[in-house]
Amino acid sequence: MSDPLTPEGLPEQPPLHQPGGDAEQAGEIVELVIGEYNTRLVAARREPGRYAPEVVAGWRTARDRAVNDLGRLETAGEDETVQIALAYAARLKELKAT
Repeated sequence: MSDPLTPEGLPEQPPLHQPGGDAEQAGEIVELVIGEYNTRLVAARREPGRYAPEVVAGWRTARDRAVNDLGRLETAGEDETVQIALAYAARLKELKAT
């Protein structure tokens, strides 16, 4: 008798956290955020005085933190990967809105 929860003929679903899955998507999101900060930092360099120094310093700090978090994804577990992905998805949305 077959298990009613795993109908015959349906392909098995891969685990939620696997190399190239969640970690790859999280990395892509973090890279997009890094790109947004880099774009802002380049604009600040091209137009000195347009942005307050503390704003530019905040962008630099946030970009550096994102670079560190990108590195953390290499060894992060499933929960940490999801937390990083969610945090950076929200940050990307916020950056795109401003």
